[in-house]
Amino acid sequence: MTTLDTKRSDAPECTHTRTRPSLATMPLRIAKTVVDYANTPHLDSSTTTYMQAHRNLVAQAHTCRALRQPAQTRVHQWLVIERCDVTTEHKAHGTESDINTTESDINTAEPNITETERWLSNMDAIVATNAFNHVCEVVIATSSRLANPQEITDALRHLRVDQHTWPHVTTLRISNHSAPTDAGRSGDEGCAELAAELRSCFPAVSHLWADEGPHGRSMLGAYVTTALGQLTRISMRYASIPGFSIKTLPSHITHLSLRACGRRSYLQMPQITAPPLAALTLSVVPLSYAWDQFTNGDSSMGPGIEFTCLERLELTFFVPSRSVPGGRADDAWEYSDGYPEQSPQRKTVAVRERASMYTVLRARGARFPQLRHVTLHQYPGRVADFLRSVPVGQLETVHVTANVTAFKGLRLGKLRALYTCELMVSGEARRAEQPHGQRLVMRALAQDAHVRSLSIRVPDTLRIHLPSLHTVRCTGLRRLHLSACITIPDVSLLLLQLPCLEQLDLQRPILTRPPRGIRGADALAQHLLAQGMAPISSSLITFVPDFMCRGATDDSVFYSMLVLVARIPSLRVLKMVAFYIAQFSRELGSLLNIRALFPYIRHLATLDYHKIH
Repeated sequence: MTTLDTKRSDAPECTHTRTRPSLATMPLRIAKTVVDYANTPHLDSSTTTYMQAHRNLVAQAHTCRALRQPAQTRVHQWLVIERCDVTTEHKAHGTESDINTTESDINTAEPNITETERWLSNMDAIVATNAFNHVCEVVIATSSRLANPQEITDALRHLRVDQHTWPHVTTLRISNHSAPTDAGRSGDEGCAELAAELRSCFPAVSHLWADEGPHGRSMLGAYVTTALGQLTRISMRYASIPGFSIKTLPSHITHLSLRACGRRSYLQMPQITAPPLAALTLSVVPLSYAWDQFTNGDSSMGPGIEFTCLERLELTFFVPSRSVPGGRADDAWEYSDGYPEQSPQRKTVAVRERASMYTVLRARGARFPQLRHVTLHQYPGRVADFLRSVPVGQLETVHVTANVTAFKGLRLGKLRALYTCELMVSGEARRAEQPHGQRLVMRALAQDAHVRSLSIRVPDTLRIHLPSLHTVRCTGLRRLHLSACITIPDVSLLLLQLPCLEQLDLQRPILTRPPRGIRGADALAQHLLAQGMAPISSSLITFVPDFMCRGATDDSVFYSMLVLVARIPSLRVLKMVAFYIAQFSRELGSLLNIRALFPYIRHLATLDYHKIH
């Protein structure tokens, strides 16, 4: 990160001022939100280290008075048991003695652990402060070698977790890319023993979050089977078919997330009772998916599936890479359940999929009276058809990823309560489909002022023209992510129509080359001044340009960026692609003293970088 010192004595007074709140005046509820946001791990990430998150909380509790109370409260809410790599830990936190002053080293009972691994926990701190009544979440994670159930059971016993009472532990989070057939007790015996240990130590768990690795057979099958009667929230993520054989979920499940990951994966679904569900996430859903896996649980509701309480729905569809019409796939894929190939217990499942153009899921036959948030990834049909059975007038967030033809007929104007809208055209698009991409952008920008966050991403093969200015009606936007083949002048015109915009993420626009003969800071400044310096935005705070597009050169990148930056007097943060930040910082530094070009440049406090995803 580079901080730009631009406080010049001769700089004019700013006509666009903002009161900057301090941490000392931050309300407690805001401080709590900040702490929660900063320390909630990214659950889908396989690189999450929970002990590091715990250390961050401890540091916040000791270094920032405003965050002390919410940070201390959060510190005591976690019991973390995590196996880490010693080398990585030492590089990040110093010597071994530094690590173990506040964290439990529980490796003495680990016969299989290597010299570069260790189990760490904050158990000692919880015992020392007698904070058992404050702990509400237990995290068991591995960030190094695969663990088998026996190792986790031994770690719990070495910590003597069962000798204490944990009355308020309602959440169990297990992030373990495990293999039940590793060294130790046999898979079934080890899983059953781990299940018994978890049930004995934490009998009040009602929320299970599990992320296991690339093995079809789940280590938690025995635990889920025994604890299912009291679980109300289940979130399970696998890299293959879930291995536990549960055919029907109980009707008291209110939050359900079942995920399968990988190109050669699909989701095996149990029978699910629809009315109690408040949130439902399914990934990866076969194309032949239908609502017949759901039941009302009560025949008195009449025909069709009634999602009486459902507010959040997220579906990600599995689209096979090769298929033929009529469901006759050119190959059948086999998925194992985790047993060795020679084992008589090994089972395989052959999967044949139909092409997306022949099997389409529709919302017809299901009703969603309370739905507020919809996410559809890789949707194989028309989005408009799916939304016909949804009360679109009450939708607050919509996220859709699909090919360009899936957006045909989508009328966003009917979504009167929409707050956040994200539309992404996936895959390649032919030039003949350019009108569809153009209409999608026009309809997204024509939404009313109630939309606060808008993200539009279309392939760079589709040339997008800015619609007529009178059709841009989303004047209440606070954040815009635009990834499209659009010209820099069109971007300037668009910003003029968005008086409340605070953050702009702009990717892959059509760059403008500087005129010939424009060399050096003075010549560039004179050229820009001749073009007119009227502000194009007086509200934009953060600008995140990613101009790494086809045909980009250093001259076109810097010139296109300066054309925009020079006309945004309210800009405070500029985040660039890391590849360009050093050179752009030098280029910008030579222009800072040209007062006529950057009259308000002192507001640009931070020049940061972001990674390309």
